[in-house]
Amino acid sequence: MNEDTYAKELIAVLDKGLASLRPEVTSKLQISRARACALASQRAYPQHFKSAHSLAWVDWVRQHRTVLVGMLLIMALGGATAVWQSSSGKDDSTVSIDTELLTGDLPVNAYLDGHLSKWVNTSSAY
Repeated sequence: MNEDTYAKELIAVLDKGLASLRPEVTSKLQISRARACALASQRAYPQHFKSAHSLAWVDWVRQHRTVLVGMLLIMALGGATAVWQSSSGKDDSTVSIDTELLTGDLPVNAYLDGHLSKWVNTSSAY
């Protein structure tokens, strides 16, 4: 049996049964059908208030989301690199100590005494 013929037969049977219903029942059925149709139309178009421009923007973002995520990751990586570079460029007191150790400007007693921190503290006070 074809779906179209089955649907037509079902409609015919329902129409025959509709004639035997009381008028108050048919009016309640009509009211219920109107409410169901109104509810179905509200659920079918929940975004009816959006303009075409905003829908086009949302569609563009959906199509290019991979590129956008990639750009955000590159920007985050660049920002993290900039923060790391700016924090590593600060002047440390260890830089001057390392320079003096490598150039041999420290006195011999600084190596022998084992109290390098005392010598650094007294020399940095100048």
